[in-house]
Amino acid sequence: MVSTRITGASRLVPILAYPVDHVQAPNFYNPIFIKEKLDWIMFPLGIKPNDFSLTVNQLSKMTNLQGLNITIPHKNRAFTLCQRLGEEAKRTGVVNTMRLDPDGHWSGDSFDGIGFVNAALAHQVLNPERPVLMYGAGGAGTAIAFALAQAGINEIRIVNREDEMTLNLIHKLRLAYPNIKCQSGRGHVQEVGLVVNATSLGLHSYDELPFQPNELESDTAVFDIIAARETELMKACQLRGLKVIGGRAMTDHQIALQISFWQGKHLGN
Repeated sequence: MVSTRITGASRLVPILAYPVDHVQAPNFYNPIFIKEKLDWIMFPLGIKPNDFSLTVNQLSKMTNLQGLNITIPHKNRAFTLCQRLGEEAKRTGVVNTMRLDPDGHWSGDSFDGIGFVNAALAHQVLNPERPVLMYGAGGAGTAIAFALAQAGINEIRIVNREDEMTLNLIHKLRLAYPNIKCQSGRGHVQEVGLVVNATSLGLHSYDELPFQPNELESDTAVFDIIAARETELMKACQLRGLKVIGGRAMTDHQIALQISFWQGKHLGN
């Protein structure tokens, strides 16, 4: 096992977020870095949206930067700062992982979607014959929706507070997957096989629930992408006897891909 001692040889992997108080990612990533014998350190940086571009530019001047992990609310802005993009980033318009290439240009890609789908497959909660109902149309929601479509889900229903974001995501999905059935709103909830919380609701204990678990059928699965804590939504759904997957599973299924990207093994174009 590599020592956790930090030296000048250690490579830094900041996670950029705002707000930042909820961030638990270093507790997930740093043990993996040690296990993989990587002298890397992840730590949180609280960056306000208006300061994101300037901060990324300043971070590019660091000589011991391995890469960046991007979370709420910066994933769309991160996309615009990358000169090279992976295929998933190109499809979705969001980036959650960045690296600085030797020529000084940023490469970026999105691994939220594949992390989500791989976790959902591992827990056997994806059924192409039943719709997926997703709450949230931001960076994570966009990545998840595209990954669901790629995985063969035939119908996705999207609920979001901002109608413009919902309609924009639906438009992009229909362009990329002309045969997919995609709509705004919940429709008949009884038909749904999987409900996804892709919002930030649940980061704090005082957050409202994105939906009421008693509306769901007993065989409906729930995937809450919040990884920082066991949310009130997860607890309420478990009390109802529903199958529940938390956001840690989504993170666990993308860490290896992110490490590979930070090492330069996935070349953005």
